[in-house]
Amino acid sequence: MNQPPPFVPDDAVLAGVGTSTGIAIGPARVYNHQKLRLPNYRLAPDLVEPEVNRLNKARDAARQKLTSARDSLPPELRSQAGIIDAYLLLLDDPMLCQLAWSFIRDERRNAEQAVLKSIENVSLLMTKVTDEYISSRLSDVEMVGHSIISALTGDETADEMAQAQEGCILVVPDISAAEIIKISAAKVAGLATESGGHTSHASILAQALELPTAVSVKNLVTTINNGDTVIIDGRSGHVIVRPDQDTLNFYRTRQKMEYSFNAEIVRCSHLPAVTLDDHAVAVLGNLELVEELPAIMSYGSEGIGLYRTEFMYLNRASLPTEDELFEAYRRVVESIAPKPVVIRTLDLGYDKMLDHKPGPADANQALGLRGVRYCLRNRPMFKTQLRAILRASAFGDVKIMLPMISSIDELRKTRALLAAAEHDLELAHLPYAPRLPLGVMIEVPATIFLARELAGESAFFSIGTNDLIQYSLAVDRGNPEVSEMYQPLHPAILRMLKHVLDIGRETRTPVSICGDMASGEVTAAILIGLGADTLSMPPAAIPKIKRIIRMARLTEFQAWAADTLASKTAGEAAAKAVAHVHQKFPELFR
Repeated sequence: MNQPPPFVPDDAVLAGVGTSTGIAIGPARVYNHQKLRLPNYRLAPDLVEPEVNRLNKARDAARQKLTSARDSLPPELRSQAGIIDAYLLLLDDPMLCQLAWSFIRDERRNAEQAVLKSIENVSLLMTKVTDEYISSRLSDVEMVGHSIISALTGDETADEMAQAQEGCILVVPDISAAEIIKISAAKVAGLATESGGHTSHASILAQALELPTAVSVKNLVTTINNGDTVIIDGRSGHVIVRPDQDTLNFYRTRQKMEYSFNAEIVRCSHLPAVTLDDHAVAVLGNLELVEELPAIMSYGSEGIGLYRTEFMYLNRASLPTEDELFEAYRRVVESIAPKPVVIRTLDLGYDKMLDHKPGPADANQALGLRGVRYCLRNRPMFKTQLRAILRASAFGDVKIMLPMISSIDELRKTRALLAAAEHDLELAHLPYAPRLPLGVMIEVPATIFLARELAGESAFFSIGTNDLIQYSLAVDRGNPEVSEMYQPLHPAILRMLKHVLDIGRETRTPVSICGDMASGEVTAAILIGLGADTLSMPPAAIPKIKRIIRMARLTEFQAWAADTLASKTAGEAAAKAVAHVHQKFPELFR
């Protein structure tokens, strides 16, 4: 979907991930700080402590630059200051700092190599995490480490980027949120990076700036030269290098049309998502970081359908306290009130990231101790989070959602722990909302066949299509060898979704869809036709999905879904679905 036109040569297209929609066209400005040759030497014993001091001074210099970037935020971006605060916290992360100090003191490495080796060690731990949101924090750790290295070496790449020519396309291996703030003043037209993901801090800030961005583009800085004309399609993630005149004309036309169309749908995003035959669909936002709250509120979200809570547990020597968690949750709940907030409990695996103690790593993280399994194995930690959520419930409409449920026993054990947390708060005379709705994520295939029984004991379902597809089709979408087999419209997946939606309707159990399928134009239309009346998605997708809902009848969505559901192969299903949606909404796919 949304492929370059057929006349564009394949070798002119670099594939990446689109994280901030829009079309950007301009001359490339390439920066590659990774080409820097870092000094590598062993220290004489009497130079060890001076080298530690040198590292600490570089860390202070990096902190000063970050603080300056935060303080220089223009008024329209003040809400994003928390992103820079997160970098500042990472600068003081005991794991990163202590590793670097130990490499200097124990192995007598120079500071540049000590920081580089520390980044590699932390990266090795983080790459074991299967959740895309959590693993995308890896780029934040790398950026903070490289900011220290830049201070050590005197690398001025960041300052040079801030002087980039207006209207250029910035091409870099990676970029921090602080650097994006600097380049925004230069009014660059677009951004392409080799690293990063949908939920990295840099991607979130690029969305806030409405800067067309493609990340995770392989071989980017070695393929593009300074001055090359480059096109970035921020929706598809395609980067087109040295386009011919026909390609330029095509994308310039698309650029004008998309700008006008996006301006229109954002203006209308606060209108209700009601079909032409009067069927209402609730459209909510997924929240990764509190910095996304302004986008969720400004794009017409009807609440938060998935609030991930992992970030506060990462890259720290100790677990967050109940008060820390409570303050973070309260801020979100108060900001959205009276709209609902569905808080997903901690979804981490056994990857040594919480306590940094040695221990065996899971051979297969996706099938290991993660989600509610991990929490029930670590009950004091879990109970602390439940108490914090309960306390936040006094400030708005809160629901609790459990990830990776595979049995009713897990739901019952959690409910007992929640009751104990309520008792604790009563004894402490702390306010909370009693009897919070406790729901489950449908993402393990076993829950498909337990859906009726689960409906009798849970307040709601939320279908996490990303993991459901991955587990059901035995496909790791991050593995390039099999990623093309990750097929959301596979007949088996469609039948599973319909089964759960039907049971939800029969048992009067609310069902939402919070995976990537909810945010795709084609897949969202099919989900509505299958019976989904609550969708939760990244904030930037909300205006377009609401527009699609308002432009068609429920009977049309149902007919498309029935036709697609009758398919025998994923290819046939996708072709039918795309044809129906493209014919109805041609302006969305030009």
